[in-house]
Formats: sequence, C-alpha cells, structure tokens
Amino acid sequence: MIQAVTVIKVVKENPLERLLKASRKRVAETEERDKLDEITNAIGDRRERDLLDLLASIEAKDGWGTAIQFLIESAQSTYSAPIGAGGGQQRIEPLKYREVIFATFSSAGLEPVNYDTVALLDELRSEESMVTATRTFATRVQNLAIKQFQSGDAFFFDLTSMSSSISTDLIKMAEAIHKKRMHELIIPVNRKQAYLENLWHSEYGRVALAEQGVKGNRLPLSDLDSVLSVIQLRIGHRPITKDNDNPQEIPEVSPTNAEYRNLLNMMINQEIDGLGLLGSKCSLSLLSTVLESAIAAYQQDKSTNLFRRFISCINSHVQVRSLNSLATFERAMQLDNSRLVTPITVALGNYYHESAGSILIELACRTRSKEVKAASITSIANIHRKCPEVEVALDKVLTSECRNLSSLKRLQKKILKTSRTKYYS
Repeated sequence: MIQAVTVIKVVKENPLERLLKASRKRVAETEERDKLDEITNAIGDRRERDLLDLLASIEAKDGWGTAIQFLIESAQSTYSAPIGAGGGQQRIEPLKYREVIFATFSSAGLEPVNYDTVALLDELRSEESMVTATRTFATRVQNLAIKQFQSGDAFFFDLTSMSSSISTDLIKMAEAIHKKRMHELIIPVNRKQAYLENLWHSEYGRVALAEQGVKGNRLPLSDLDSVLSVIQLRIGHRPITKDNDNPQEIPEVSPTNAEYRNLLNMMINQEIDGLGLLGSKCSLSLLSTVLESAIAAYQQDKSTNLFRRFISCINSHVQVRSLNSLATFERAMQLDNSRLVTPITVALGNYYHESAGSILIELACRTRSKEVKAASITSIANIHRKCPEVEVALDKVLTSECRNLSSLKRLQKKILKTSRTKYYS
C-alpha cells in the first residue's frame, strides 16, 4: 500500500520586502497618531473651525467611518497643555469635549441632554457623511431634549447659544419651563438670611447668583435684593420670599445629567479649580465675577493667597477656553499693574483666534511695561502658530501710531518667515 506524502514548500520571505512592509506599517501608524493628535488638540484648544476642516479632510481621503473613529478616540486622548500650565499633555476636559462635539454637529445649547457623548457619536458610524451624520445627531439630541423638558428638567440648556438649526418650538419649550419654575419658586427666609437651594436649582436663579458671585446656599438677607432685582429685570417677575426657619435642604428638581449636577454643585461651592477641570462655558459668568473680585481684593491687600486665587481663576478660564472670556480679560488688561496684567497676557496667548490676537496687538502697541510688552509679543507669536489671521491685525496696527512700533515690526518680520499654511497640531 502506497502512503501519500505531503510536501510542504517553504517560501522564504524576501528580507527587503519584509523590511518595507514593516516600514509602511509604522508610517501608517504614525500618520494615524498625528491625525488623532491634531483632532484632540483642536478640541482641547476649542478651535472649532479647524476641527471641521480636519474632519472634512479625513472624510475626503479615508471616508466618514475613519473621521468618526478619530472623534470617538479623542475623548480619551490628551492634548498639549496651555502655555503657563507647565507644559506636557493633559486630558480633554469632559464638558469642553461635549460642548465642542455638540457645536460640531449643529446642536450647541443642548449639551445637558442625559445621554453619553461617545454613545451619541457611536450611533453615527453607519452614516454616509458628515452632512447626514449632523442631521441624525441633531434630530436625536432634539428628541432627547423634548423628553427631558417634558420631565421638567431644562437645567443648563443655553437658549442664547442654541444652534440656528434647532427648532423655535424647542427653544420656546425650554424658556417656558425656566419661567414656570421661577413663578412657582418660593425662597425661604428668616430675619438674618435667605436659603438659596431652590434658587440655585432654577435656571434664572442660577445665572443671577453666579453673576453676583454668590457662594453657598445661604445669603445675608440684605444681599438678596440685588439678586432678585437681576431676575426681575430679566423676566419681569420677582421671586416670592416666605418666612421659614427650617426649610427642606433637598431641592424639588435637579439636573438629570450627572455631569451637570456636578457642575452645579461646583458652582454653588465656588470650586474654581474643579470648574476648570470640567471645562464648561456654563461656568464662565461665575469665573468672570470671581476673577474680577480677586483682582479687586489683591489691589487692596497684596497677599500671596489672594494672588494665588487670581491665578487659579485665570487658569480655569484658560481650561474652558471660550472666546466669551476675552471681554473679562480685556477689562483687566486696562490696569496699570504689570504683576496682574502679565499673567492675563500670557493666558490670552492660548486663545487661537484673531480677536484675541487683536487685543494683544493693541496692548503691545500701547504698554509702557517691558514685562507686559515681552509677554504680549510672545503670546501674539504663539497665536499665529495656529491662527495666521492675526497677520491682518498686525499689518493694520503697523500703519498707525504705536509706542512700540519697532518691536512689532520685528515680530512681523519673524512671523512672515513662517508658513502661511493653516497649522493644526
């Protein structure tokens, strides 16, 4: 009987081919890491225009599936820490990430819906393009918002920043809930103080308390009038007070979304560093009030603790990284105090937008302080790395009267040597 013999043919792989294959793999992995870093940095810097350009470029080259995968992975990635924060990498602040994602998909203002950000993105994998994904995302989020409104929860839904694609009926629904809450709300008071739990847990009340820089759930009765006047001016209704020495500590309603419950608690307790770590624009009114208060306090008593409070407020603004901070910074930069103005000038160099560049250019032009001039020029150069549009403002100021014209001309010469191509990373 003849047995079958199995012949195994060994094919030797060409060493050069193996080397090229490994090299191509490494190049592909490096390109993927670079793209992820670009997207993560755009989100961390809140450069929403650049993020849209990046996603469009990736979609055109590799398809929508690749673009959405990068967005999902960026949630757990790190970005370059702001100037003044010690360098290195840091995780994207969770509510900043959420706000940028919602803005990218035309749903700004609806971030407090009680649904995970990455889970919402994961539902977009099967979409054909960014266009269809945006429609799907917006529809999904608006439906979630309607259900949440029907339950009575419209906390932190920002009617002033809602995307133009959001229906007016939805906006009216949220506004009606805010006003109904204020008309039903009763603020317990005694002869000495007001109890603020219910007021903090109402949208108009929260905004007014934050703008007034109120901390905690108790307020001297003499200070309550200014808070209620702000609310009355805004909605035409003054909340009712009622004598009660033993009010319930638990508010009737709270934000359904756990991240926004945490945000509210941090605002109530004025946890400045914690608010920075969350990165939400919703905290900016409080951060601005506390910053201005810290500046005023430091000018009266130049203690180390007060200066630390001032720096902490600036750092939290930078972590949020919203252009809404610029007005607060610009007011502070009018001070004739280089110790206060210099850190703000450094902080402003982290806002990669031509409006921030314009503020810094005007400061560099007029300041008499060598320290402030040096900081402003460094910050302008840093903004230019990711926002070449500042060249227009710089060109304009060089044709006008300027105290530090020679320094700005040297800066212009330096930045013109760099590429005018958009730089994302």
